[in-house]
Amino acid sequence: MALLNNQGEPVSKWWITKGLQIIKTDRQIFSTSNLRRARCEFIAGSNRLGTIKSWLSAAQLIDNGRNSREYELTNFGLAISKNDSRLDKSATWWAFHLALCFSEDSQPYPIFFTSLENVSKDWVKTIDIFSKLLGTLKQENGDFYSDSTMESSLSSVRRMFKDDRPLEDLGLVETQGDSVRLGSPKLTDEIIAHAVARMKFHCFKSRPSVSFSEVTQTGLAHFLCCSNDELRKHLRRMEQSNNWKSCFSFTEAVNVDSVSFGEECDPQTTVLKLLQSGEDTWL
Repeated sequence: MALLNNQGEPVSKWWITKGLQIIKTDRQIFSTSNLRRARCEFIAGSNRLGTIKSWLSAAQLIDNGRNSREYELTNFGLAISKNDSRLDKSATWWAFHLALCFSEDSQPYPIFFTSLENVSKDWVKTIDIFSKLLGTLKQENGDFYSDSTMESSLSSVRRMFKDDRPLEDLGLVETQGDSVRLGSPKLTDEIIAHAVARMKFHCFKSRPSVSFSEVTQTGLAHFLCCSNDELRKHLRRMEQSNNWKSCFSFTEAVNVDSVSFGEECDPQTTVLKLLQSGEDTWL
C-alpha cells in the first residue's frame, strides 16, 4: 500500500505538478541510480522523494507495472497533464481525491473518510480514527502494520487538509485541534458522475447494476461528504436529466432502489467531462 510508505508526510501541489512533468519524459527519475538528480529536480531529500512517489502512485497518476525501475503516467495522469498542466482547477483535485478513495494502494485515506460521521457531521477525534485502523490493514506477508506506521500514515492524510494543501480548499474536511469532521463541499453533477464511475470500475467492474444499499457500502456518500439520503437525492435529480443517461440511471422501487451503469460510466470518460466542463468549486 503506497501511502503506508509515504514517510508520514503529505504532498504539495508543486511536488505533484513536478512529478507529472518529469515522469512524462524521464521514467527512471525515482530509480536509485538517479537519486541525486531527483533530489535536485524536486528540491527534496531522499525521504521526501519516497513521499512524492507514494502519493503519485496511490492517486493512480503513475504506475510501474511494466518495469519495476520505471514509472509512467497512467491514462488518468495523462488526462490531468493535458487538461490542467499546472493543477490549478478544483476539478483536478476532486479527481485526485476520488482516485485516492477508490485505489488499491491508498489506505488509510478511504478509511479516514468512512470513519467520519456523514449525517450529523459531528467532530471525531483522531485517536478514535486511529483505533479503528488498528488491526485492519495487513502487509503482503500477512502481518499487521505496526502502530507507528499506521499513526504516521494517518497523520499524513489528515495534514492534506491543513496548511494550504490543495485539498484543504475543496472543503472536504474541517479540522479543529485534534478533531476532524466532514465538510460541506459544493457537489456538481460532473463530480458525482465521476465518483459513480470510479466506484463502478473499482467495486463493480463486471456488474451492469447494483442496489443502492450496495452503493452506500462502498463509502461513496462519505467520499462525497454527504449523507446517504442526500446521495439518493442527487442520483434521483440527475436521473431526470438527459445529460447523464449514458453514464447511469437511478431506479426507485418499493423495496430496492438501484443504479444501472451506462456505456459511458467509465473513469476515463467521466474525468474528461469533469476536467473540461466542471465548474469551479474552490471555497
